[in-house]
Amino acid sequence: MVLRGYIVNCTGCFFFFSAQPILPRASGTDAQGIADGRNTEVVRMKIGFIGAGNVGTSLGKLFTQHGIAVTGYFSRTRKHAEEAAEFTRTHCFDTLEEIVQASDTLFVTTSDGAVARMWKDMKTLPIKSKWICHCSGALPSSVFEGADACGAQTCSVHPMMAVSDRFSAWEKLTGAFFTLEGNGAPHMQGVLDACGIQHATIQAADKARYHLASCVVSNLVVGLADWGTQLLEQCGFTPEQALTALTPLMRGNMQAICDKGPQNALTGPAERGDMGTIQSHMACLTREEQALYARLTRRLCDIAHKKHPDRDDTALTEYLEGLS
Repeated sequence: MVLRGYIVNCTGCFFFFSAQPILPRASGTDAQGIADGRNTEVVRMKIGFIGAGNVGTSLGKLFTQHGIAVTGYFSRTRKHAEEAAEFTRTHCFDTLEEIVQASDTLFVTTSDGAVARMWKDMKTLPIKSKWICHCSGALPSSVFEGADACGAQTCSVHPMMAVSDRFSAWEKLTGAFFTLEGNGAPHMQGVLDACGIQHATIQAADKARYHLASCVVSNLVVGLADWGTQLLEQCGFTPEQALTALTPLMRGNMQAICDKGPQNALTGPAERGDMGTIQSHMACLTREEQALYARLTRRLCDIAHKKHPDRDDTALTEYLEGLS
């Protein structure tokens, strides 16, 4: 096999970057798809990461494992870039200019607040015909202001998964759903397809609502779990006992939601139209907590009505509306 490449002078040494990656390839249909030339754009791609935190390190590992060329990492914290480069068997760049020169696709995997600041430095460099991406769930691709004038295309590439570890989360990324937004989305679809990842493309106007959906089912659930453990502690449980007791319930409920959907997974007093039990719950709560409980239960009543359209829950819904 003939490898095509070029020489880049970085930090006083010469490094070879292959147009056909020399890193370990995945087995199966993904690797075969790259090898047999069905996606030549992915074969030619050279991806660099600006920022070497959890997401950047995990994505870089995922891409290299699927035969996609990753040039390496640049980070304001040199040690982070070195660790990510070693983990992915790629290169650690000393300057922003070097990684921009060596890459045709650049992922800005910094914190959300630093994306615009990093872009300010990037757009002074030769980025014509390059693809510029970030992985924020909340920011649209338009955070790369003026990219069109620079001749670059942009994309938001967001995994709907909490990436909490730099060196192990990559193995779970293939099971995550990714969302793309921006004029560079078609380019990035090929990368995700090569990794066997499910994805969808949304509009910039929907980005905030999309991120809200993610927060409702992840971050807000954490608040409800904390509330539940506190209620058990009021019954005499230790924090550890409370979490141990609630874990099977939480896991089973979430699995049912994932397997059957919210409507078919719904159980409890709202599903049964049991006003008496709901009123006994209210007696345990502060006025502020009652309002929150009432709003959430009112939504459950709407779901229950879809399951039991012939049941009259007017009295229950009016009771809840009076408290919320």
